[in-house]
Amino acid sequence: MAKIRILSIDGGGIRGIIPGTILQVMEEKIQARTGDPQARLVDYFDFLSGTSTGGILVCGMLAPASKGSPRPKYFIKDIVERFHEKGGEIFRMNLLRKIGNLWGLRDEKYSNRALKESLAEQFGDFSMRELIKPCLLTAYEIEARRAMFITQHDAVRYPYMDFLVRDAVLATCAAPTYFEPVRIAAAKGDAHVLIDGGVFANNPGMCAYAEARKLTFDNISHPTSEDMLLLSLGTGHVDEGYSFTEARNFGLVKWIRPLISIMMSGNSETVSHQLKWLFDAGRNAEGYVRIEPELLNARVQLDDASKKNMAALREAALRYVEKNESQIDDIVKKLFVNDKL
Repeated sequence: MAKIRILSIDGGGIRGIIPGTILQVMEEKIQARTGDPQARLVDYFDFLSGTSTGGILVCGMLAPASKGSPRPKYFIKDIVERFHEKGGEIFRMNLLRKIGNLWGLRDEKYSNRALKESLAEQFGDFSMRELIKPCLLTAYEIEARRAMFITQHDAVRYPYMDFLVRDAVLATCAAPTYFEPVRIAAAKGDAHVLIDGGVFANNPGMCAYAEARKLTFDNISHPTSEDMLLLSLGTGHVDEGYSFTEARNFGLVKWIRPLISIMMSGNSETVSHQLKWLFDAGRNAEGYVRIEPELLNARVQLDDASKKNMAALREAALRYVEKNESQIDDIVKKLFVNDKL
């Protein structure tokens, strides 16, 4: 039976190069399989979700070629190249800023100016409703104290949910301590003060599953796990631990960075565990696929956008593909099998 194909991409800062590179390989395999150099991976998915850097990838894949066009503007390689080109500018803190905010202790670590400029250049004035397929981005509303899901399909129906894509992506990327919260307003409606959805859903896979359950895809309404093929991509497995001797002396300041990393990893692992058993219970164990490469020589830091580290992130992704070629080919094959719902 045909499946609803869902793509979910974790948050992880510059480590988004890892899932981006893997998706680029998959897109190139599809182009080779179809003999069509213009074929896109997004043609073979029905619903996408992303948190933070995953949101950049998702919206990059769904941005239309022009106003009203049903075709995507970017190849995945274009989106990944942008990480390499803009990463150093986005995660840059000059000496004056370091001194002024005591190396990130008094204020957020980075200005979001370079990120804003990059997103404006990438997405222009496109709004969420203009993205070519249903999708979900995660953010957290700190004034109302609630999780917020910014979706393409809601933007189509409700003007008060139709944000500019560049604003929505900026919100899902507003990671506490790294970037300041953002205030964004929809086409009609109140403004929202938002931070990175990674604080509650660094792995948005379960959010994607729940949202897809509400929708109708051609002849399949309110699909269950039996009806889905869900591909979930992480931004690199973190195995950097903290010893008891080290952690027992952490104070408020020293706990900030480790706690963010632990929360992100813990959420991603928990959601993956839940989805694995949810799909298994739905008698569709092969319908959930989680890809989480080892970081190898790449650094765990979300903001290490040095050329050396970005190259190491790309290498980690390519090494994963090399060692798991049959898995990648099987995923591509399943996407083709389910091309017609």
